[in-house]
Amino acid sequence: MTTLFYRRVREAVDALGGFHNAHLHLDRANTLDDGFVDHGRLSVLESSAISLQKKHALIATVHDGPAYDRDNLIARVDEATQVMIAAGTRVGDTMVDVTNDRVGTTALEWINAYKETVAGKIAIRTAAYTPLGFRDDEPARWDVFERGVAMADFIGSLPEADDVGDYPGNIGFEEHCRRMIALCKATGKMVHVHTDQRNIPQEDGTERLIKVLREEGCPSKPEGEPLIWAVHMISPSTYDDARWQAFVEGMLECNVGVISCPSAAIGMRAIRPVMTPNYNAIPRILELAVAGVPIRLGSDNVADMCSPSTTADLMDEVFVLSGAVRFFQPEILAKFAAGVALSEDDRANIATHLEQNDEEVGKVVRRWVKG
Repeated sequence: MTTLFYRRVREAVDALGGFHNAHLHLDRANTLDDGFVDHGRLSVLESSAISLQKKHALIATVHDGPAYDRDNLIARVDEATQVMIAAGTRVGDTMVDVTNDRVGTTALEWINAYKETVAGKIAIRTAAYTPLGFRDDEPARWDVFERGVAMADFIGSLPEADDVGDYPGNIGFEEHCRRMIALCKATGKMVHVHTDQRNIPQEDGTERLIKVLREEGCPSKPEGEPLIWAVHMISPSTYDDARWQAFVEGMLECNVGVISCPSAAIGMRAIRPVMTPNYNAIPRILELAVAGVPIRLGSDNVADMCSPSTTADLMDEVFVLSGAVRFFQPEILAKFAAGVALSEDDRANIATHLEQNDEEVGKVVRRWVKG
């Protein structure tokens, strides 16, 4: 990536202090080799058609294997971290599995110790996270998670893993959100909430999160920075205009930020029979930014069964995002990638771009309506 565009993005990111890779799963990075998943019975690169829910279930088998032996885990985390350092990353925010199985809090403890060894080069911030959900008849799941939260820098959340539509014995989507908001308020630690990954208008995960925030109260840092961040959030891009506008108003009211992981978003399954407005599985980042919603970028999973082709170099995510949304202003893209708030001038520039784009879309629509 040595063309003028990437040189200018790099210069702008460097001037802002470096990349902030705002969402990762480093404990599962680089687990593509046969033997890491399902005790070697499943070849990751030949199994891309399996569902996200099935992948979440298979994570338990990754926990049982060599990936969560200490030396293996730290070697893989270090490999990804060295890529981030070489890319000019100053902060990396990573989920770490904290689960009531062989793993417990050990992966979090090991990565917390590891991050001190690279602290002079990059700030690794860890989140307690479980992809396996919670059940009231198995209270140890929640107990181990709470212990993890106490030793983590922030909190990872996957409410869809508790949605009773898919997991009848679990605590439920809304109850999951309530518990995470309560932890946020009690600890002052930010929460990354994975939402709306199915890429269809029938999905309403972030709307449900907003509803719970309205009921429970919306935590924020004293300076106004969000403590609640929605990660992925691709389904709202399929909403009609009235629903979308109400959705954006809810995001602003509850002070929810968005973390887009562009390569992961593009990699979400397309449900072709479901009819939606034409778009490409990326959150409407530009419209959200103009409205005032804070935006960050992350790599998400790196070279594992959830995202086999993703890397830890955030410039790769700038590449995907810029092409997907057809926006190429280096200084603004650099602010997304560095986790820096936009200025009023930045938002005005994006608004102008969107107006010009709407004009071109209008020309195409008028031509085909006449035809």
